Amino acid sequence: MVLATGIRAAAFRGGGAPAANEYTAVVRRLFAWIAGLVGIAALARVLARRSRHEAPSASSEAAAPAADPAEELRRKLSATRATPDSQDIAPPAAPDETLEERRSRVHAKAQEAIEAMQDPPS
Repeated sequence: MVLATGIRAAAFRGGGAPAANEYTAVVRRLFAWIAGLVGIAALARVLARRSRHEAPSASSEAAAPAADPAEELRRKLSATRATPDSQDIAPPAAPDETLEERRSRVHAKAQEAIEAMQDPPS
C-alpha cells in the first residue's frame, strides 16, 4: 500500500517516526489518487448512460417517421364525437345494503380482528 510504503521508507531514512509533513504528503497523494479514480468512474457512468439513451432514440426515429401528435388527438376526438349518444354511461346502481347495514358489517369484522389479535396463539 502506498501509505504503508511511504511511512516505512520515512522510518528507514531517519530511524524514527516519519515527520508530519511526510505523512501529510503521503495522505494527500493517496487522496488525490482516490479522487481521480472516483472521477473517472463517474465519467464512465455518465458516458455509458448517455450512449444507452441515445441508441434507442436514433433507432426508433429511423424505424418509423414521427406522426403529428396533435393530428392524432384530433382524429381520436372526432371518432369519439361520432359515436351515437345511446352509449352514454349508465348511472351507478344503488347499493344492495343500507348505510347502517354496512356500518354494522364493518364493525363486526373489526371486532373479530381485534379478538383474533388479543387471543394468545396456540
